[in-house]
Amino acid sequence: MKKWLYTLLVVVLAACSNEIPEQQPAKRSGRTVLAYLISNSPKSLEGNLQDNVVDMYMALAEIKDSCTLLVFYRPQEYGSYLDVPTLLCFDTDGRGNVNNLPALTGTDLTFETVCQVARKKEYTMNSQIATDPVVMEEVFKDMQKVAPSDSYGLILGSHASGWMKGNSVQSKAFGDDDGYNIDIPDLADVLKNSFSEKLDFVLFDACMMGTAEVGYELRETTSYCIASVMETPVYGFPYDQILPYLYSENVDYSAVCHEFVSFNKTNNLWGTCAVMDCSQMENLASTVKAKLSEWEDALSSVSMQNVQQYGVGTFQYFSYDVLDFFRELGGKSGVAETDLDEAISSIQTVLDEVVIAKECIPNPSYPNTIFSVDETRFCGIGMYILEEYNPYVANKTAWNDYYKQSISWYHAAGWDDLNLN
Repeated sequence: MKKWLYTLLVVVLAACSNEIPEQQPAKRSGRTVLAYLISNSPKSLEGNLQDNVVDMYMALAEIKDSCTLLVFYRPQEYGSYLDVPTLLCFDTDGRGNVNNLPALTGTDLTFETVCQVARKKEYTMNSQIATDPVVMEEVFKDMQKVAPSDSYGLILGSHASGWMKGNSVQSKAFGDDDGYNIDIPDLADVLKNSFSEKLDFVLFDACMMGTAEVGYELRETTSYCIASVMETPVYGFPYDQILPYLYSENVDYSAVCHEFVSFNKTNNLWGTCAVMDCSQMENLASTVKAKLSEWEDALSSVSMQNVQQYGVGTFQYFSYDVLDFFRELGGKSGVAETDLDEAISSIQTVLDEVVIAKECIPNPSYPNTIFSVDETRFCGIGMYILEEYNPYVANKTAWNDYYKQSISWYHAAGWDDLNLN
């Protein structure tokens, strides 16, 4: 009886105050965390993303300070408690109350009850999709109207496939709304148009976003990029553990990586996580460019099978470890093995500035060994190696054409200056 009465009270109170008010609220000091989650795809993440929202709510209820969380949730059509894309707003007072109600616990805590207590704004998109730049900008601007804040951090959760173009190479770029995606250069433009200041961080709860190409595209829109260079398990990040870190004035990014990897280890999964300081991406690009130019004559001799690569299945060979590639390239340039560390020290130095946190599972319990990573050769991020020097992607015409035409890293890292052969 007590449980039934509590649930009824939550529903009644939420029904009285679950719409986001029109008036502009006061600006909040500190950081507000935003999440943009898309589950409407043939390989739906609906259940997993719903669990993520519940975990975010749980963490919010435990935080010992007042803060705000905004979640845009694009449900799977005909398969969710939510009927339409919805912006969910949660405020905690730091004393165990969320939206002026005692935090839900135990069996009362479900995705449905979390949605009931949220303040909401519903979107009727009709033919529009959640990865449409116009829609994304509208939602991001709505988020800032609902919760004016000193700064913002953004979580992007859905399917993804790194820098690759969506809808043309059996990939998903970022997001999957019934087969529609947003390419990373377009995503960078959306973030630039939506926010007047750089985001504190962008966390990709999505596959294969931890590459130099992605970090470089986002260098003007976010200070830090949290991502995995590999495919990520469907469970996503353990938000009940990491969300408090994301509200800290000085985020402990090493702890975020550690919690992600520890969660995957506990569940006998695989995983990598790294954090890029995007303000250093120009330095990395210029250093890569200088080293490619210096060792250009040896590029055609590189044995790509000796370089750690991070793709699997359809996406095998899409990304190679940056430092490991130059270690192999240096060896083909005639540098003695005993002198390799010194020869690639310029790359190592700038990578130490770019990759401020990293962790991986070197020998996962997951039975598929293609997810294995050599920890001693894991620098944190990867990059694509063009078909001229990589026989494994010689038949990937769509990959190579799009890379050369649309990905800024191609020019910044000096690939276009080489005598391609």
